[in-house]
Amino acid sequence: MRLKKTVKIVVPIIILLGIVYWGYKFINNTSSLLGVVHKNADAVVKIDLHGIQETIVLDALSSPKFYYDNISFSSSKKEKDSTLDKGINLKPYTVVLYTLKNVENTVFSTFPIDNFTGFNAYVKEYIKNKKGKIQNAEGYKYAVLEKSKVCIAWSSKNLAIAATPSKIDITKVSAVFTDVLVDEKLITDKNNNLIEQLKNAKDHIVYLKGTSVIGLNFEDGKLAVSGQLEVDKSSVFSKEITVNSVPNASLQLYLDYSFADENHKKDFISTFKNSSFLQKSNLQIDSIAKYSNGFFSLVVSGKTKQQDTIITYDYDDNFNKVEKKTIQEKEVPKMYVNLGVNKNGLPAYLQEQGAIEQGVFTALPIYNFYVSSATKTSLFATTKNIPKTAVFKSANFLDITADFSKLKNDISFPKSNLLFELLNTLEVKANQVKPGVVGLKGTLSAKRDDVNIITQLFFGLENAK
Repeated sequence: MRLKKTVKIVVPIIILLGIVYWGYKFINNTSSLLGVVHKNADAVVKIDLHGIQETIVLDALSSPKFYYDNISFSSSKKEKDSTLDKGINLKPYTVVLYTLKNVENTVFSTFPIDNFTGFNAYVKEYIKNKKGKIQNAEGYKYAVLEKSKVCIAWSSKNLAIAATPSKIDITKVSAVFTDVLVDEKLITDKNNNLIEQLKNAKDHIVYLKGTSVIGLNFEDGKLAVSGQLEVDKSSVFSKEITVNSVPNASLQLYLDYSFADENHKKDFISTFKNSSFLQKSNLQIDSIAKYSNGFFSLVVSGKTKQQDTIITYDYDDNFNKVEKKTIQEKEVPKMYVNLGVNKNGLPAYLQEQGAIEQGVFTALPIYNFYVSSATKTSLFATTKNIPKTAVFKSANFLDITADFSKLKNDISFPKSNLLFELLNTLEVKANQVKPGVVGLKGTLSAKRDDVNIITQLFFGLENAK
């Protein structure tokens, strides 16, 4: 009898909690998207923080031993960090990032301020710690954080953040800050088409631009990405590509961007025109594009040995300064970089610019890349031996595969082994589905297939410190 009474009490409570939780998700799924996206946003990325947290909680319930073995129960955070009222929630239900057509290479995000007094005290301390300086603008304040390549601006209602891979130019982002913080040009209509798309997207991370939709999800043992990208209907991608594959390679990548399409060539030039690497090497991107056909491939397969000449100086018995050369042997990954060419002038151009000396590409000082040419390709390789290849046909203009157990033995950079030991394979493919539409699909798999990939990477890297 007692059991029946308990069930009668518990079951309605569980149902009620379920309804409350469903209501919480239903409301926040929309409300978290309002007032945080510019009305003229071009591309938008929604990061479903709540959905990611929910996935991890469910994963912990299904794999409790993994979490118990990895979670540290000792508190290392300062007490004041947990009690400080920042006046703003920087980890909301959903984070939305957006770009604007008239501001290149810059990502924006907007957060509502809940308590301006608390936020004002917090942001002053934050900027001070970041060695920044608060500036006044008409209707808002801002600070450029040079080291982080970020600019933050705020009014009494909202915080706006601009991030860029290069140095922040306040003149380029100030108009957006005025839009967001002063004129409040933010989408607040829940029936707005973009808000509807974001709300209906169930992916952990979703990218939207026009009819383009790419979803990314963190699952047990893998990260999965899939979707379609809208491109210009006149864009030309090869329907079938002949690929020279190196068997059992640890990493293979090929991309055929088809410079037969002049817009592709213009995009390529625009993307790399400000490359510091090219500028330091006295190379012009439009000249490289002139000799190229848009095909690029990279293969890593095994290791080889190279010799470096180390120059030191000493003094002879007569105190004359004498140059000494020492040959040092080092082990490097076997790397093959293949550039498709439509003319045979690429190596000649690189040599004229001083980027090739005695058959070696000198613009990359880490390894010696030996240059050789054929009718339609220029090969840059860390070994003089041409690899044996298997030829196959592919409908994908982009294809990336990696075997991390092999890759960790072939290539090394700071902490790479820590990451590679946690991962299994990578596969990414893209093809033209129809005129104006490109399909994309990819999977990054981790060592364990019964634990979410986020927690595997987080605990794996954290425990390796």
